[in-house]
Amino acid sequence: MSVATYPNHVRDSLSTGKFILTIELATPQATIPLDEAIRPLLTLAREIRDDPRIDAIALTDRSRSDHDHNPILTGHRVAEVSGKMPIVHWAGKDRAVRNLETDLELAESLGLDTFLLVTGDKVRHPAPDRPVRYLDSANALDVARQRSRDFLLAAAVSPFKYREEELVNQYLKAAKKLRAGANFLMTQIGWDMRKFEELGWFLNQRGYRPSLIAELLFLTPARSRRIRKFGLPGVTITDHFAQRLEEDAALPDCGGGAAFRRLALQIATLRDLGYAGVQVSGLARYPSVVRLLDETETVARIYPTPEARRQAWGELLVGKDGRTAEVAPADGLYLQAPAVTGLSGIPKAGVGAGAEWARFRAMDLIDRLFFEESSMSARTLGVSVRRVDPRSGFGSVLRWTERAIKGPLLGCQTCGFCRLPVTAYVCPETCPKGLANGPCGGTKDNVCEFGDRECIHNQIYRVSKQAGVLPNLEEVLIPPVPEAAWDTCSWITHFRGDGPKVTRLR
Repeated sequence: MSVATYPNHVRDSLSTGKFILTIELATPQATIPLDEAIRPLLTLAREIRDDPRIDAIALTDRSRSDHDHNPILTGHRVAEVSGKMPIVHWAGKDRAVRNLETDLELAESLGLDTFLLVTGDKVRHPAPDRPVRYLDSANALDVARQRSRDFLLAAAVSPFKYREEELVNQYLKAAKKLRAGANFLMTQIGWDMRKFEELGWFLNQRGYRPSLIAELLFLTPARSRRIRKFGLPGVTITDHFAQRLEEDAALPDCGGGAAFRRLALQIATLRDLGYAGVQVSGLARYPSVVRLLDETETVARIYPTPEARRQAWGELLVGKDGRTAEVAPADGLYLQAPAVTGLSGIPKAGVGAGAEWARFRAMDLIDRLFFEESSMSARTLGVSVRRVDPRSGFGSVLRWTERAIKGPLLGCQTCGFCRLPVTAYVCPETCPKGLANGPCGGTKDNVCEFGDRECIHNQIYRVSKQAGVLPNLEEVLIPPVPEAAWDTCSWITHFRGDGPKVTRLR
């Protein structure tokens, strides 16, 4: 294993308390030859080499397409030119554990040690001949941490959720990611400063006190239009905020100056909130980065106190009609609001589970009667079932029987590794990404990123809350389905004890 060979300014700044600034660039699509595709990235890398104000370049993964160039190979080239350790994003979409292990081995051989591990957004063009699998970010963090205690690992979290289920789910999964090995958390893009504050408050309430880095976007009117037209998973630009940006578009610079001032005020305010730093996307040229740095210094000089900076931020949102543009839904939930939560940060008044609770009670009874090792029925069944070869003819009969029973009730896909007892009897395979450890960041108003269903993790949250087992969403790590187990009967796996083990994270 190779040790890190580049100065890691992000690691150093996390240790010393220096405010971090990184610049996010998109790893280009693999349709363009690598040397040609990364030329603009290397230009910026060369220009920031001797600028101590910029700690690293961060490289996205599979954000522009389903098959971008390998961010690790790109990161190595950037590191060589910049002389600074990059933050390499690694997305689990259309990947498995073996892919991550291969890429981590490659990274170690190239002297790279800093990664943001994410699940990834939905695949744009799924293969017609096979299901698309996603490696959950919580599992990826666990794999990476088991491989090396020396990796600097980041995890993503989106505080910009405004319904109880999706909001608390995000925070509990963020806590799980910290337990799984994340050194710090990086937020999704957003403009709601109350939510940035709420994230730190919630995790501090639960004793984590993590280092937080905010993902920020240089938002021009033109970029706002593109996001609202084509979408950006997990990113919310309200109608009112978009209208305010269109007023800036009428200015001689088409709103560029206001975008720099807005971004600089966000950076200054996040520093006030105790954030460890920011990662800025949307600025790919060094003169633009320098302008932002100068603007941030100007903001600190003109508005010398946190109160003054907050007021200036609010004034930037005031439109020609004198109204302040709302950057969040009018009825959105805030956990810091009086009387909303208890000391744990979880809302006191729960959302009802209804039929979901009845299903949970019935399935839990069946599980205890027939599958718990201590039950007489389980001991009797186990003697026969554990002898069955999953790929034999009788194994196929059992698989068909399981699918016939559990499919209509729970959406069973006969994955061969049933996790229902730890997912409130909501099948994770009914999530389009197959996520068992909590939601991705792409939900909006409790709706799945795919737009065709409620996020299944909302159901898991509601039932878990009513059953008093919410700590499972924060502490229990559910391993991914082994590739060899697919299309087999999970009953055989269960009674033979062949499947991977669910663990409770310290």
